[in-house]
Amino acid sequence: MGGYNNITGAALRRPTASALTPLTGQQDGGSLFPVAQMLLPTLNPFGNLWYVWAEEGNDGLNGLAPGSALASIGEALDRAAARDMILIGPGTYNENVVVTKDYISLIGAVAPGYAKPDIVPDAGKALYVQAAQGIIGIHLRLSSADDDVLLNEGNGFVFADCVFDGDGQSATEGLVRLKGNADDDSYTASEGVIEDCLFRGSGGVGLIFDTGDAPWNGVGCTDDVIRRCSFIGNTEVDIVTQDSGSGATTYSVQRALIEGNFFRDKNKTCYIDFTTANAGAASDQTGAIMGNTFAADAINTTRVAMVGTGFTFGGNFSNLGVVDGTGLD
Repeated sequence: MGGYNNITGAALRRPTASALTPLTGQQDGGSLFPVAQMLLPTLNPFGNLWYVWAEEGNDGLNGLAPGSALASIGEALDRAAARDMILIGPGTYNENVVVTKDYISLIGAVAPGYAKPDIVPDAGKALYVQAAQGIIGIHLRLSSADDDVLLNEGNGFVFADCVFDGDGQSATEGLVRLKGNADDDSYTASEGVIEDCLFRGSGGVGLIFDTGDAPWNGVGCTDDVIRRCSFIGNTEVDIVTQDSGSGATTYSVQRALIEGNFFRDKNKTCYIDFTTANAGAASDQTGAIMGNTFAADAINTTRVAMVGTGFTFGGNFSNLGVVDGTGLD
């Protein structure tokens, strides 16, 4: 069986359900890290490749080969330099992962479903991209019981085939928060892509476009793309603007493209809200909502709250077919 990777344009080799062998062994003729050779030339042509496996690794090893894998993502990040790739084996990682170096790639070594590595700390964020550009995350599952699952500050990010999981935790604030760095306005969580991901089970909201603190930042996210993602089981709104930045903030989101997503909760009260809690005026929020599917019998200004914004709404679908977006904006 095979699939297609939207980042590399390469065919995916899907491992079978046979038991995993040690890192030095083979699985159906291939390595336990089957995506390494495929992704390395595309994502990591200049840096080192680090191996991590919670179950069989050891942080006292060098981490530069499958047989000498590290045990923790944090140790790999401490050793890594900009442009390095970290291959993460299946298992549970009880860590608060913080990325502070540019162009780091975090790649789950086995792509399908439950084989994704689980980054699940006891408390706090699963992943915090702190003032770092060009971060890539693929084939990961992240969960948090009491905080945002992912807080991303850097520009030029890509997250693909990830699960952002509230796991029904009522204390989860948001599954993904895109928010600029408080001290540097060159980090605005802009020009990034989140695709083919699952936003599930938040006790709060799904995806948040937020605003960095003024006076050093004070702006929101620009030119982000959210496409082909699924949203299900989130207690509050699936996609929302917020203004948690202090000081004189200007907008939460501009020129965003929300395309081809699936909002799967039937007749949910509100799927998208760009009018209630954003920085600046409603008209300062801009972008396009196109080609999405909503599990609702009708779409109105409550279920998609964008009246007065600069967002366009076209080519979207409800349970009954193509939605007439007249009056929504």
